[in-house]
Amino acid sequence: MAVPHLADRAFAATFKHVFTFSLLYEDSEVDNRVLELDPRSRVLAVSGAGCGVAGLLAAHPARIDAVDTNPHHLALAALKVAAARRMTSHGEFYQLLGRGRHTDPARALQPLMTVLPAWIGRYWRAHHRRFRDNLYAEGLVGTFQRLLRQKVGVDADFLRTVQALPPAERLARFEPIFASLRRWWPMRALVNTPLFLLGVGVNFEQRRRNLRASRSESMMNVVTAQFERLVRTDLETNWFVWLCLTGEFNHDHPDAVPPYLREQSHKLSLVAPTRVGFHRASLQELLADGTPGQWSHFSLCDVLDWMPAPAQHRLLHRIARVGGPGAVVLTRSVEDACVVDRVGLSDRFERVEPTSTLASELERTRLYGRVNVYRVVSGA
Repeated sequence: MAVPHLADRAFAATFKHVFTFSLLYEDSEVDNRVLELDPRSRVLAVSGAGCGVAGLLAAHPARIDAVDTNPHHLALAALKVAAARRMTSHGEFYQLLGRGRHTDPARALQPLMTVLPAWIGRYWRAHHRRFRDNLYAEGLVGTFQRLLRQKVGVDADFLRTVQALPPAERLARFEPIFASLRRWWPMRALVNTPLFLLGVGVNFEQRRRNLRASRSESMMNVVTAQFERLVRTDLETNWFVWLCLTGEFNHDHPDAVPPYLREQSHKLSLVAPTRVGFHRASLQELLADGTPGQWSHFSLCDVLDWMPAPAQHRLLHRIARVGGPGAVVLTRSVEDACVVDRVGLSDRFERVEPTSTLASELERTRLYGRVNVYRVVSGA
């Protein structure tokens, strides 16, 4: 086995044991818009931190199966789903997962324990203190963001001031901050280490794709370019920027949070008839055991970016078999290329346009070169 693949196997073995994210770093509002779920839909979704999985409830699909190898992230996804369905007070629900804190988290979580899988209930009995101060300051990425905030000194008042400026002026206000980060030796050293990759959920394969797409030799250039793209977005509602730079969402704007936290979405989630399953498993293995027609929609986050081409081919081939003609696949990549063309499966999938281009333009994170929607045209 090639050395890069061995490194990624070691990365995956480590990553699945580390609590990295409390927030999904994909724009789940895009997912809700382009998946076009209905009461017949059956979704297989990579869990991540669970914002996207919880957000799918509002569409009332027949079933959602969330899969992840990381028990911390899968447990958080299950908690978000349970809270969206069981916490009838939107105020208390938002306090817990919008503000990320509760004065008595053990009491707040107790009513949810009966609807969680047993192992997830045990997990939250042991980890409820994550809500004592701020859930979103927890995990590796939360730690990195705290260090970043200490360095740049940006607060909510600064964001409210610059969000009204034209993009060019806004970028000019941020440029001294970017320059100081480029000069800051701890940052320059950190971004090229395995610890940083682990903390932001980028394995070695995706690192290579990032560097190739940006024509760069350093992740420092990749990171600062991503910051520059973020600054050009609608800062008022970009919850990724707010959380990174202030440690909080913009609570003054109802759309400046992941959709599952919004009041209307919460109302719909409370009455969702959707069956939800949580699978601590490999996506490849779950698909290998799947039966034709088991799922109609596949939400993959950026998981294909983690894989070499043979593994990408294997995963997509399994999706075509299990989903069958008409199944919809949503995926993200730091590269601009069409993955189904690259791995020789253009006879099984078609890229849906203009939906894919629109999704790429709307993606708030600005982490990805493309957000693509594919439709299966031929099963196995």
